[in-house]
Amino acid sequence: MNWKTFNERYGHEKQNRKSNSSFEEKSMALTVWAAFDAFRRDSVDLPSSTTSTARSSRDYLFEQLKSLDTKDPAFPDMSWSSYLSFGSFARKTKIRPLDDIDLMILLNGRGTESHSSGYGYTYRLRITDNSAPLSGFNDGYGNVNSRRVLNQIKSSLSSITNYRKADIKRSQQAVVLNLASYDWAFDIVPALPVSDFTGSGIAYYLIPDGGGNWIRTDPRKDSERVTATNKRHSGNFLPVMRLLKFWNRRTHKPRLASYYFETLVQNVFAYCTPIQAYPTALQYFFQNCQTHLMSSCADPKGLGPPLDEGVDWQTKTKIRDAMNNAAQRASFANMYEQQGDHKNAIYWWREIFGSEFPTYG
Repeated sequence: MNWKTFNERYGHEKQNRKSNSSFEEKSMALTVWAAFDAFRRDSVDLPSSTTSTARSSRDYLFEQLKSLDTKDPAFPDMSWSSYLSFGSFARKTKIRPLDDIDLMILLNGRGTESHSSGYGYTYRLRITDNSAPLSGFNDGYGNVNSRRVLNQIKSSLSSITNYRKADIKRSQQAVVLNLASYDWAFDIVPALPVSDFTGSGIAYYLIPDGGGNWIRTDPRKDSERVTATNKRHSGNFLPVMRLLKFWNRRTHKPRLASYYFETLVQNVFAYCTPIQAYPTALQYFFQNCQTHLMSSCADPKGLGPPLDEGVDWQTKTKIRDAMNNAAQRASFANMYEQQGDHKNAIYWWREIFGSEFPTYG
């Protein structure tokens, strides 16, 4: 199946979104529950058809990358013949619009050893065997240069079917591939699995740090954590997470980086009683996250620096004030709902989430 056939089979989603736009702008509801249901369906959650198409396109792209590994001798050796889907799309925390899909391709690290660079959390990948598959990306000092790996991936991607454009991401940690058939781009991250030295598995992965060296990560831990939290809340955690990410994205305040914000949400709901309803859970978050926000936020994987590194006090203060404002409005909304006044309850939720939240009627 080529990209043209693939697009004919799956590429109808963009047109469907356009045809639904007039309905989305006029969404109305008579109860708070119905308002949240419509809000999630029309403005927050990814449509199931989009999710299905995106997963299929991701899997098909990886087959193209494996083909490159075979046909292009300059392409970094992917002898692991595997990938990890990571990021918010993989964790099911992605909200509309679907703009990117993260793909971690696993490289063959035979003949290399990782060592701390002595600077922060970065690592060097020392070449110990001149026949190592990655020896062609030598930085001149006997190490694998992650920027050279990224540049070669970018160059090789031009032969991908339906290729439109590929660029190195601003962070210098991924190659962004745009295909002509889809609104979303693929962030392709080269990664080297590092053994746990017990013979039982992988301890973590090394990915580009943006400066030529490497940093540690492990998306498996992120997936396990969010899955466990969602299970403890009987499947209600992920919808609340996505609702809160929509709130974080609004432009009337500074916004936090997506992964940092997700971690704050996880920390708030880690030990509280199980979520019973979205309105009360949202109020609980706005009331309780402020303490977490003003404290240091450790990397939940234990592999990198604090997630709030570089977030200044002024930014935190503005977001704390926005959370406090949202907590007050949520309390009004929940009070009115308890009184059976859904009109005023919906009004206050609309004050929190903006014009995309349904009106009463």
